[in-house]
Amino acid sequence: MSALRSIFSVLFPKDDKFFPMFRRIGEATVEAADLYTQLISETEREEQESIYPKIKAIETECDVIMVKIFDALNTALVAPFDREDIHELCGMLDDVVDLITSSAKRVLLYKPKQIPNKAMHMAEIILEGSKCIRTSMNELKTISKKPDLALEQCQKLHDLEHEGDDVYESFLQELFETETDAVELVKLKDLMQGMEFTIDRANSVGKALKTIIVKYA
Repeated sequence: MSALRSIFSVLFPKDDKFFPMFRRIGEATVEAADLYTQLISETEREEQESIYPKIKAIETECDVIMVKIFDALNTALVAPFDREDIHELCGMLDDVVDLITSSAKRVLLYKPKQIPNKAMHMAEIILEGSKCIRTSMNELKTISKKPDLALEQCQKLHDLEHEGDDVYESFLQELFETETDAVELVKLKDLMQGMEFTIDRANSVGKALKTIIVKYA
């Protein structure tokens, strides 16, 4: 099968326009996550409000790139990977940036009295996962020959998901034991849950990537 694939790739070279777009999405994900950690750490409302539009602009840019990727899939004679796998990977990548953006929006909408320390921990996990995604996207072009670094990032994303689950569960236990303001409880629970969803989706990027590696490495 690998020999047949090699012959086919010579006769019909794969379109390389995809890889710069994937690399940009990886970089943009880190930029959004970094801005989100800044927003979470800010105590001044005006500073938070100045950061959010930057995150939103990154989300918009990623949406444009996704459209270009799907357009390229429709026109390319040979895609670098199975088209359904690219669709799956793009969906997960898009979700990560969307969830970072929505988490930032929640902070502005809910105006929590105080951002919990564990929220900063979750934001740092999101940022670390985003860096794993960036590294993986940079490896996509050579992943069939050198899959080890990408696989390492997949494992890190898996480990970060478990870390995020532990932080979230610990936070919930403390929240229900100490928070007496029901409205504030709902706000903080929803804010942290959105961050947990983001970490879970980052791990889904790793799972989609592993599917590609299994087929092409």
